[in-house]
Amino acid sequence: VTGQKSPFKIAISIEKEPSAHATLTLRAFYRQFPHGKAPKEYYEFLKGNLGKTPEDKLYKNPKFSEQVKAAKEEARCLTLGEDNKAIYKAIDKAIDGDKCIVIGGPPCQAYSLVGRARRNGEPGYVAEDDHRNFLYKEYLKILGRYEPIAFVMENVKGMLSAEVGGIGLFDQILGDLHDPCKFIGKKGEKYKIFSLV
Repeated sequence: VTGQKSPFKIAISIEKEPSAHATLTLRAFYRQFPHGKAPKEYYEFLKGNLGKTPEDKLYKNPKFSEQVKAAKEEARCLTLGEDNKAIYKAIDKAIDGDKCIVIGGPPCQAYSLVGRARRNGEPGYVAEDDHRNFLYKEYLKILGRYEPIAFVMENVKGMLSAEVGGIGLFDQILGDLHDPCKFIGKKGEKYKIFSLV
């Protein structure tokens, strides 16, 4: 409903790909203003009148310094599995002990049909040696550490049929998602998993 305040707030977003991160930052900037009341400069940027990137002019405008700072605090360009210490510190600060919901998903190039089709021609490819097949475990670490009240994990076409060493990855992932705390060696809540399809 227009004008109604959402019961949810995006506390933090984490993305490693620079152009996706830039989009998240711009969306975070937009959300710093009351719903439907973004400044005219935001729309001028979207029309292409304030440079090719928000950094050209929009973010340099002193009247938006607080909003830019908040947007950059929310949208982080970090990589799961490489920047975990910084990721955990940022999440700790963003949620400040509050209950949360985690939405996201592990990098999926290894399971996707497109990624698998590209590898078919790669001589010597060994799925067991491709760390990307196991990056979902970085997502599990987040779930186990923060025990959100609920989580949504993105699925990609191909995850259901992906295999490593002749074993279906989906069943392993599904089992791990039921009890992510066990994965990090602690006792905690178990989850019921539902398909959103």
